[in-house]
Amino acid sequence: MTRGAAGALAILHDGMRIEVPALAIEPVDTTGAGDTFVGVLAAALDLGSTLETALRRASAAAGLACLARGAQTAMPDDAAIAAAVGRLNL
Repeated sequence: MTRGAAGALAILHDGMRIEVPALAIEPVDTTGAGDTFVGVLAAALDLGSTLETALRRASAAAGLACLARGAQTAMPDDAAIAAAVGRLNL
């Protein structure tokens, strides 16, 4: 579940919760942030990332996508996502 400025939350079948923070940003346009989140999450899982790592990448990417206007033009590339993951607030 995406939670905007509160980050994201996954609740597993056994009740375990994985919470990840959001980037501290001033959003310009949130169009496409959800699509970016889902796409980066799916790609990270497909490449073998753990769910927590994939959620952190997706959260960082969604935040970056809010820093520009539009959907496609605001989607970050892999290098930008990797750099932003380290800036997630814990």
